[in-house]
Amino acid sequence: MSNKSSGLPDKERRDYFRLSNKVLIEYRRASEDEVERFISNGEDIKADEMDVTYLLDKISRQLSPILLNIRQESPAVAQYLELLDQKVDLIASMQAFDRIHYSNSHNAMESAETQDISEGGLSFQSSTGFDLGDLIYCRLAIVGYRLGMETFGKVVRCEPQKDGKSFCVGVELPYLKELDRKNLTRFIFDKQREQLRKKSAQ
Repeated sequence: MSNKSSGLPDKERRDYFRLSNKVLIEYRRASEDEVERFISNGEDIKADEMDVTYLLDKISRQLSPILLNIRQESPAVAQYLELLDQKVDLIASMQAFDRIHYSNSHNAMESAETQDISEGGLSFQSSTGFDLGDLIYCRLAIVGYRLGMETFGKVVRCEPQKDGKSFCVGVELPYLKELDRKNLTRFIFDKQREQLRKKSAQ
């Protein structure tokens, strides 16, 4: 097994964005046959896979200007509506977790929280070391953002940590479905914009 870091291209490293939200990942080793089957079925997006993520997000965006007007006239009512929206987010997130969190009796899954994530890849701490180029199957769930997805990735970095028991694993995500990639890109953009607002308010 190779633990030497291959590193990521400078541009890709700059594109990575450290998130404060919990982005949970379940993962395991995968085979080329699994990836080929996933690619061949990649465009078959079922309606129920889109409903929670797409429709609720669409409604929230339609309500945003209305909520802004309400906030100006009645801050208390606006705060109440925002709390209700957070409850909807929580329920939608639980459904996303349920959709991707099922028992796999043939292939044991490991779980972790991502350290960095972008539309092109992610990194996480793992108790398992990987060879560069290894394929992994992973399921992602972003708490509070109505977002859950599954895909395959390729290991591009595996660095042993100081504790001698874990590895920092970097994974490219070249097989993300188009809908998932768009949702992930939008999520990252929203978080970047949120951080910029917080910095400007300081």
